[in-house]
Amino acid sequence: METPQFKSDEEFFAWTFKKISESITNLAKRIEKVEEGMQKIPPPGADMVKYRIPGNEHYSNLRELFGTIFQKFLDVEKTITKVDVGRINEKFDSLEESRENILDEHAVDNMVVIRISEYLEGIEQRLNKIESKLGI
Repeated sequence: METPQFKSDEEFFAWTFKKISESITNLAKRIEKVEEGMQKIPPPGADMVKYRIPGNEHYSNLRELFGTIFQKFLDVEKTITKVDVGRINEKFDSLEESRENILDEHAVDNMVVIRISEYLEGIEQRLNKIESKLGI
């Protein structure tokens, strides 16, 4: 915006003071808005972040949220420790008993060889019968 032409110094000073007054008024309004915005920002600390934990009616700050999380971890750890240690010991005992009942590798290999040889003997006897009927 260009400065208008004035007929006298009084007009110039009046226009200048008016513009300065408008600028100060605009600055005051802007400062007011900034102050309103600053009041909405919580002070530094645990209250800066709010989170509503599922199942709760109110919003929790960071301190309450972390307290809840760690308490749940401790509760789960206690539950797992009590329940699962007993189950693990039962499974381990069961595995020990099963291991004692399992045949060793050589016994299993021998059983397989015996079964295969019996099966092959049966096949050989059938072949002998077929050959004798055919006269071979």
